[in-house]
Amino acid sequence: MKIYLSTAALALLGSAAHGWTSPWLQDSDSQAAGELAAPSLSWAEDAELSARLAEVLKSSGAPGAVGAVVQLGKPTRIGSFGVRCAGKDEAMTPSDLVHIGSDTKAMTAVLVARLVQKGKLGWGSTLSDVLPALAKKIHPDYGAVTVSDLLLHRSGAPANALDWWAYPGEDVRKRRLKIAEASMSKAPESQPGSEFLYSNLGIMVAGAMAEAVCDESWEELMRKEVFGPLGMTTAAFGVPGTPGELDQPWGHTEGAPGSFNPVQLDNDPALGPAGTVHLSMGDWARFVSVFLESVGSDAPDPFLTAKSLGVLVGARGESAHGMGWIRADRTWAGGTALTHSGSNTTWFATAWVAPEVDLAFLVAVNAVGEAVPAAADGFIGQSVMAMREEASGTDR
Repeated sequence: MKIYLSTAALALLGSAAHGWTSPWLQDSDSQAAGELAAPSLSWAEDAELSARLAEVLKSSGAPGAVGAVVQLGKPTRIGSFGVRCAGKDEAMTPSDLVHIGSDTKAMTAVLVARLVQKGKLGWGSTLSDVLPALAKKIHPDYGAVTVSDLLLHRSGAPANALDWWAYPGEDVRKRRLKIAEASMSKAPESQPGSEFLYSNLGIMVAGAMAEAVCDESWEELMRKEVFGPLGMTTAAFGVPGTPGELDQPWGHTEGAPGSFNPVQLDNDPALGPAGTVHLSMGDWARFVSVFLESVGSDAPDPFLTAKSLGVLVGARGESAHGMGWIRADRTWAGGTALTHSGSNTTWFATAWVAPEVDLAFLVAVNAVGEAVPAAADGFIGQSVMAMREEASGTDR
């Protein structure tokens, strides 16, 4: 594998050393599968990454974090820093569960791609085709919106539902449809298919379309079509760990300057397709590895075909956005890198994936605060530079 790392790595996100605000601050069962696409990834605790996390997060005041460097064909390197809960002694560990917020969206898109491959959906399937009862109750301009429009944030749907917590006590599938009905009664905020408008609501509706064609919940489909085949045994939904216990890290909100308040709160389950997944860093590495050199796409029965991967990543030059990803040309990535950040308002997570050089960087911080995004980007920026130096040493 050739790594194209140079001084342009300093331009990872403008200049990671000087801080940068990430563009996407949003508010299991394992199944045996012969179609396993990603390699059986191993991981190793890495003291260098732990030290790097400590260095970049110290000034932010965040209680803890887990970060990883994923390099195809090598063990995933994972470091950790800090504590699971502010004011407590339990240390964060490389195997702890982390919440990835809106980075869930790329997983929902992969689920839809799997259903397209199986002929249960088409990228051009419309709301009227798949959810005719809902289409009759919402503004008629939404009727021709496709699942592709929804996943690319080009549906014109508003950013969020009128009330994510509405209709308590009902089945989550029914709640998603009722929330969509209430929130899409007015005309779209932009002409469907015409422009990018980030929408958590739209991703939820894409999840509801998957539910409709399979007659199963999004959560069940994620276990069956994504987590199981990839061996993501820790991936699940909602707050990591047991309520009231410190068996896993807690999230935190920012209080007075330099202080954070521990909480176990998450997005409502109805928003699931747009942002409720938690998992270990090792399992997040399993997921992003699918995008490294199109892993397994040439197999007889691939997890994702080359065509699916092309749709998910997006056409070069046509748009800066893929499905669950934003595209960014970076010299260190050998071309196009994929990135996204996510937050459930108590965690912050960022991924950078470089398919051309089989490399990815991941970080999750168990807090949300003003200085956290820049600290997370600092970890990734320093990791890129470290890989550059490592590659330069190898080339001598």
